[in-house]
Amino acid sequence: MPLVYHEWIHPDLQMGLWHITESVDELISMLFLNKEEFDTLASFGNDTRRRQWLSYRALIRNLVKADYIYRIFYDDNNKPYLVNPQRSISISHCSDYSAVLISQDMKLLQGLDIEPIHPKILKVTQKFMDVQEHEEWKKEENLENAVAYWTFKEAIFKAYGKRYITLRGNIHIDPFELKKATAKGFIRLKSKQQAFDLHLRQFQNMLISVAHEPK
Repeated sequence: MPLVYHEWIHPDLQMGLWHITESVDELISMLFLNKEEFDTLASFGNDTRRRQWLSYRALIRNLVKADYIYRIFYDDNNKPYLVNPQRSISISHCSDYSAVLISQDMKLLQGLDIEPIHPKILKVTQKFMDVQEHEEWKKEENLENAVAYWTFKEAIFKAYGKRYITLRGNIHIDPFELKKATAKGFIRLKSKQQAFDLHLRQFQNMLISVAHEPK
């Protein structure tokens, strides 16, 4: 099985990265899909999407390491979670890789994002960075830093798990050093502020971000 990277972010939060090399049929053989899941699979327009969808399910089964026929459900804000066994999860994919973040703590705010290091992001930095972040980034105008800002914010967005927030307007990232691979971020709303610990990993030409509320 192409589990190419695994890490315990803390004792109850693990991340896995899967290289999607299998065919649709090979991935199906690793799983126990029900009729509803087969119907969902059939609704996708191409095999690339089918393989992504199947691969993170295979990855979850690999990480949970239990003889359960688990199911993925979604809450009212479309945030995924597992039933049988109960786990909070976050899912992301990029090209032929999929990534999953899993915790036994169903109440833990946690999120995951994986993004390619690609210069196209340099054209849209002001759309997702606030003024303070953009001024900080402009000191070096580093491509990896720009992608890190984006993927940190996406991970926080997924961790918070509610709609009606924006990357630029509600999510702030404190200044960080890329080489330290950690940072602090916040959801800022009129009524409250929620802090997040951030972790950054690089795998080949991708950045992977994990966000979770402080433990």
